[in-house]
Amino acid sequence: MGRYSVKRYKTKRRTRDLDLIYDDMASKESIHKLKNQPLDETKPGLGQYYCVECAKYFENQLSLDRHNKGKVHKRRVRELKKKPYTPLEAEAAAGVNMLKFMESVEKYKQLEQYKSENKEEFADALGQKKDTLDAIITGVPSEEFQQQQQQNQQQPERPEVEMTD
Repeated sequence: MGRYSVKRYKTKRRTRDLDLIYDDMASKESIHKLKNQPLDETKPGLGQYYCVECAKYFENQLSLDRHNKGKVHKRRVRELKKKPYTPLEAEAAAGVNMLKFMESVEKYKQLEQYKSENKEEFADALGQKKDTLDAIITGVPSEEFQQQQQQNQQQPERPEVEMTD
């Protein structure tokens, strides 16, 4: 096994696929269940610090917060805004199972309508602010959210340094 075989199959850091994560985020109950898992010694942080969008466990709240501000997490959230392709869609593109596909489209529209009507509940379940969820659903952040982002950029966070003798 050469180095090229290792580069081609990145299975060491492989996470769940987008369609599986999208299904996890379909209801408040499933999000709540993932956020509030029982203690498990085999998982990092005893399974208490979990990012639903990236399907990753973290050691502590600080590392989870840093992850949420990072580029990888933001990219994953942006990718999850779109509904992933399904085998049913591929069949419909080929002209097979059109009735089933139309039923799934109606079901998807109802789910999106339910999510948009209950933004606050989904935001609470994900642990995000309502404005952040508005930006995720619509793709356009609200004015208040943009102002908060500008204020955060103007005031950089300073890390606390402990003085030792």
